[in-house]
Amino acid sequence: MLENLLIIDKLCARMKHNLFLIILLCFFGSAIGQGKVSAVGRLNNYSDSVLKIVNNCSSQDNEIIKAIKEKNAGDIEKRRIALLQCATEGIKELTAIKSFDEDPALIYSSRETLNFYKQIAEWDIPQIRDFFIMEKNFLKAKKDFKKKSLKKYSQAEIYAYNNEVKKYNEGVLRYTQFNEFIANSRKKIWYNWNASQKLFMDTHRAN
Repeated sequence: MLENLLIIDKLCARMKHNLFLIILLCFFGSAIGQGKVSAVGRLNNYSDSVLKIVNNCSSQDNEIIKAIKEKNAGDIEKRRIALLQCATEGIKELTAIKSFDEDPALIYSSRETLNFYKQIAEWDIPQIRDFFIMEKNFLKAKKDFKKKSLKKYSQAEIYAYNNEVKKYNEGVLRYTQFNEFIANSRKKIWYNWNASQKLFMDTHRAN
């Protein structure tokens, strides 16, 4: 009888020990899981804060695209100024954000994207805006010129009109080149940013 009691005591002690180990493993497993969730949340919050800055400029750029399609020089200028301000302020905001776990890759690629927006707002969009102003003036002059027959114009007037036609045709060529440059650069910059963002997220999720 005593021997049986001793066996039962040993079994109970072993069960208590195993139960303790199970509780301990559950505690550490939960802590590790919470740490993993916390790390993922920190990564997502960081990425979202950077993406918000970039997307603000992208939205302004989309408004410029609409204005260009409508050939509205006034709207283009308004949106151009908004894009320039957005890019300039965004670059300052990115500078204030620290690297994620000493990895500056996402900040770097985002700054490159905003520098692109700043560049086109300063140099390229004004060329397109000026073309539409010139086009509007030329089409009005062309309409007025065609109201009379050539016989009623002097050689000097015909020469001046032909000179305006030449300038307009040159302007069309420049407009096409600038438009293609901006469109191709936009595709390239966003391809690079998306690739950089994916690599950044994949790298830090794996850690």
